[in-house]
Amino acid sequence: MFNKKETSHLILVGIFSTILIAGIVFSYKITFAIQEMATVVYTNMKNTMDPKAPDPGKTKPETLTIPETSKKVVVGTYLERIENLDIKESSWSYEFYLWFKWKSNEVDILGVKDNTHKNELPFTIINGDILKCDVVDHYRDTKNNIEYVQYFVKAKNTQFFDVSLYPIDKHDLIIPIEHKWLDRTQVYFEPDTIDSKVSSRVMINGYEKKSNIKLIEKSHAYKSARGNPKFTSGYKIDFSQYRMAFSIYKGGLSVILKLFLILYVAVFVTFIAPFTTDPSRYTVAALFTTAGANYILASKLPPTNNYSLGEIINAFCVVVILTMMALLAILPAVIYKDGVIDSFEKKMNKIINFTVFFFFLLINTILIYVSINFS
Repeated sequence: MFNKKETSHLILVGIFSTILIAGIVFSYKITFAIQEMATVVYTNMKNTMDPKAPDPGKTKPETLTIPETSKKVVVGTYLERIENLDIKESSWSYEFYLWFKWKSNEVDILGVKDNTHKNELPFTIINGDILKCDVVDHYRDTKNNIEYVQYFVKAKNTQFFDVSLYPIDKHDLIIPIEHKWLDRTQVYFEPDTIDSKVSSRVMINGYEKKSNIKLIEKSHAYKSARGNPKFTSGYKIDFSQYRMAFSIYKGGLSVILKLFLILYVAVFVTFIAPFTTDPSRYTVAALFTTAGANYILASKLPPTNNYSLGEIINAFCVVVILTMMALLAILPAVIYKDGVIDSFEKKMNKIINFTVFFFFLLINTILIYVSINFS
């Protein structure tokens, strides 16, 4: 049988081994988890603005090639102002100029000859509401059979924002335009890559903006006859969709430090607690601080089933604080059980606390480094 000292030594070695193994395993797994999360975000953004790739989780189009019967319409946009961006509510409102240019002898974009759609706005913003639309210019070149119309539009879009990497998230603000009644066999939208731009006055609080924009034409599938008796069950049709994407992003390390500075201070306080006469005061205060930080974080994000980077950092800090609270209760009980502390127990007490502190620094460094470099 072991004596009391040998038992306490074994318990201390067991605690150290548990923390060491758990820290190594978690460091390994969280590295690949964050890397995969960042890769998924990047891939989804890339595929959304790839004319040949299906949208993530959406119905695939019947064909990516432009039908021979389809007539070209040049479409362009000039983003004038972003009035509001609400990541939590998954919406943004903006004002922009929109223009169409086409050969009037090939296609009736405005529905002038169509009694069903006469005097109707010929375009729609997918997943958006047109709050206001005014005709700025309407021009006909009868000699060359070219027609041009320009609108000033105020709109509000509902858009899914992937906040997996919050607070260093990046997003493409997308303006998706389709014709209301002419499908892709009749018309396709060719982006005006020369005059489509974003005003230098466009600013968004909390985000940086990229100078370049992305413009594509993409086939958008509708897998429904919408109850129309003219079509059979399982009817599927593609519409030509013009997309302009304006990229925004948040900075790296500085943004994380600004958001989590108080949280990190709270964790550091728990490592100071063992050197005080009443450590429970410090650990409990630190725990309440993390609860407040979690509340602030939740108020900024939309409700989702997945953890964001910020929530992972917050949860990990809570685990570290709870671990330190447990150690502050267990270690003294083990060490002072016989009323005497030897040199091995002193050394193991310091090593255990240092190991927890080391993994706190290591795992936070991994979380920040991997998310920044793979996003």
